[in-house]
Amino acid sequence: MMKKLCALIVFTGLVVGLYAQSADITYIDGWVDVISKGALTEAQEGDVLHSGDSVITRDDSFAELEQQNLSTITVQPNSIFMIQEKEGAGGRETVLSTTVGEVSFKFGKLLGKEPAIATPSMVAGIRGTEFTVYAGEDGSSLVAVTSGLVTVSAEGKSVDLHQDEGVEVKSGEAPGEKFKLKGRELDFSTWNKKKYDALMANPVTGLRQLGKQLDGFIADIQEYDTVLKKMKADKVKLKASWQSMLDKGEKDKAREFYNKNIMPIDQKLGPVFLNIRYYSLSALSFRRFILGKVYVDMKARYIIDRKNEQYRKFIDNYRLLIGKFEKDVVPFLDRNDF
Repeated sequence: MMKKLCALIVFTGLVVGLYAQSADITYIDGWVDVISKGALTEAQEGDVLHSGDSVITRDDSFAELEQQNLSTITVQPNSIFMIQEKEGAGGRETVLSTTVGEVSFKFGKLLGKEPAIATPSMVAGIRGTEFTVYAGEDGSSLVAVTSGLVTVSAEGKSVDLHQDEGVEVKSGEAPGEKFKLKGRELDFSTWNKKKYDALMANPVTGLRQLGKQLDGFIADIQEYDTVLKKMKADKVKLKASWQSMLDKGEKDKAREFYNKNIMPIDQKLGPVFLNIRYYSLSALSFRRFILGKVYVDMKARYIIDRKNEQYRKFIDNYRLLIGKFEKDVVPFLDRNDF
């Protein structure tokens, strides 16, 4: 089934080759960090971001990125943006992920395969679009369209957004009713605070809802890993037959057998592994920047009241989630990811 609980905004349009899997940092205001291959460094104008790299802005900073198709990406204050890759139905695609914060996109003429845009809670498709994605610290999302068409999907349901329309997707739920943007001012800080305050008002219930999102990432990892293990087992059996042919001196027969049976498996292993990697990194980002913040805030709130019943229930549930993460996600990460 391969559930896609992670938000993907898939751009529908003319496909002409591969979409850019990198972005140039063209402008920085304030202090901006970049995480690349596990290393945290200060971002500099002219830096090139590649698959797996993240941009982190603070409350007084933002960054502008550009891609070779003339698209512009603005990472607003207090946001976390990452470039990723995954294998989709039409082949490999770039995924532009917003874990937390506000990121605006303005796409020029598409010169390659359409990218995807991710948040932790929705899937959408767009064409000729200028829009903004809001990813809340409670795991929810909001999409506001300035021009073009966006189809937002989550939990098996979709909503089409046209110019000056928006929709909110709550954590683990289908898209809500779309609304008109005209006459309605959107402010990420206000929206995010309202959502986060609601989560912290009932942190145990909120944590369980976030746990459903983590379960979604884990389910995808496990499904692709099951496929990967079967493919590897099939390859071992096929290679034994291939080797037997070689041992008998049947080189032509062995070559034909290899090309027909083993090579196709080799060609499919990479895409499956890529998707395991994609969902593992998505889960890591979710655990680090969403679950981690809730945990730190709860520790601070109850710093002198560790025996509080609500706090103890929260910690018990949090430990269960982290235990699940350690068991089901960490084995698919490497040391450079931390």
